[in-house]
Amino acid sequence: MRVSTLIIFSVADQLMHSTRALLEICPEVKEFTKYVQYFGPMFIKLARDRVSQIGILDEIETWALEKCRVADTQKILHTLYNLDVLDEANILEWAESADYDIRENISKFLNWLREAEEESSEEEQSD
Repeated sequence: MRVSTLIIFSVADQLMHSTRALLEICPEVKEFTKYVQYFGPMFIKLARDRVSQIGILDEIETWALEKCRVADTQKILHTLYNLDVLDEANILEWAESADYDIRENISKFLNWLREAEEESSEEEQSD
């Protein structure tokens, strides 16, 4: 059990560093999107679990606050969500403890995720 936990944290650490590296080398969100689309399959494989996804979200938050790029956060999260790198449940969970400025910036995206989650739940109940 201990070995598998170490492997999970090692993969999560590599993924966080990969995310940070992409954010650092891409001065524009369009470039970030292009690179993430290219490396998407790698991100999807590495970000399968909650720990990895929360790690990515934490790294994005740290980067956005350090580089004064809070305004880009919504586009970045939306890109990662659309490419199935991040799950809506993990984004919503992370947002509860995210920095106030980040939450304010992504509030429309969060509302959209909540509505999609509610619609999905209603469809499952009606089936």
